[in-house]
Amino acid sequence: MQLAKKRADNRALIGESGAVATLIPLLWYSDLWTQEHAVTALLNLSLLEENKALITNAGAVKSLIYVLKRGTKTSKQNEVLVSC
Repeated sequence: MQLAKKRADNRALIGESGAVATLIPLLWYSDLWTQEHAVTALLNLSLLEENKALITNAGAVKSLIYVLKRGTKTSKQNEVLVSC
């Protein structure tokens, strides 16, 4: 998801492609590395205002709360930023 890190046009294309819905189930993985990278990808996508609505509408809130309770320190920090 490095494509979304620095370029808003990529964030828009990735968000429009349906990637958000694909990332949500990864937040429930027991593998913390996978979970952390999914949260970080959502963080990068959430830098574009339009993607925040996509993230919320995809049902990410419950999954992000799960990460906040059980994830790594980095996952938790990134999750809080996604929520802003």
